[in-house]
Amino acid sequence: MVYLSSFVIAACGLLSVASAAPTTLQTRGTKARVISSCKPGYFALTFDDGPYEYSYQLATTLKEAGIPATFFVNGDNWVNVASDSVQTPDGEKTYEEVLKHVYDSGHQIASHTYQHKDLSPLSASEIREQMQKNEQVIKAAIGKAPAYMRPPEGDYDDEALQVLGELNYKVIIWDVDSQDWATHNLSDEQREYKSVLDKASSSNSGHIALEHEVYEQTVDELVPWAIKYVKSKGYKFATVADCTGAGDAYK
Repeated sequence: MVYLSSFVIAACGLLSVASAAPTTLQTRGTKARVISSCKPGYFALTFDDGPYEYSYQLATTLKEAGIPATFFVNGDNWVNVASDSVQTPDGEKTYEEVLKHVYDSGHQIASHTYQHKDLSPLSASEIREQMQKNEQVIKAAIGKAPAYMRPPEGDYDDEALQVLGELNYKVIIWDVDSQDWATHNLSDEQREYKSVLDKASSSNSGHIALEHEVYEQTVDELVPWAIKYVKSKGYKFATVADCTGAGDAYK
């Protein structure tokens, strides 16, 4: 009887573990939604890898042109937002102040991870660290935590989407790649834009364009041309939160 009782107890224990396992798996949240285009008629200018020395004036120029844009920023990439500063038309500013200026200029601040690390090689805990540290940087600058992010290099896998979903992020990719990071040449960048928009119509398509604010040529040449060209195609500029209709820009 002792042996039988032990067997029954052990079996019940195994059943308890087995029945508990699915419950544990079910506690994981829904994977993050991946979005690569806007609603028809809308166009989102997006800028990666900043902030940098051109960010302050770019935000001002876009505001004066009535163009809301989205800035996917890193906490520690080209600069360290918490410790570095830069000369601007309004004097020396910390990069926290630069982010606040971008936000105050009517643009959306979103996350691009803390150190611009590709996500798929990282563990779940490393992804969380990259996102949470960057969230702290952004919140220190603008008082809000972003609800949108873009993975560096557009790189992600199922595990990354799972973690990002648990952190309540929407993932933004793009469908217009200016290739500004590779070419630094306006003719080449124009060709990339036209390869998509010349085949599309604002009545039934919307787009998200990838640019990088860390390159002077992008800010001085590509952005002014893109604004005129996109307007000529009948699109309305909006932030990714507004152009996708996927929810509030901030948590």
